[in-house]
Amino acid sequence: MKNDRQSRILEIIEREPIDTQEQLQQRLQEEGITCTQATISRDIKQLHLIKEPIGQGKYRYDVSVH
Repeated sequence: MKNDRQSRILEIIEREPIDTQEQLQQRLQEEGITCTQATISRDIKQLHLIKEPIGQGKYRYDVSVH
């Protein structure tokens, strides 16, 4: 379940700009995965996601390259 959720997170952030944990939680829920904000926060840390600037003061989650 955790691995599936984390794989889905990576798929979601690859295909669309997600800049908040709430947006990510909503997208997961739309795909049938219910989880808490705390769970998403842990997943973000475990997946080493960072916020990258995309211009005009906006950011998106991305995988850290180091």
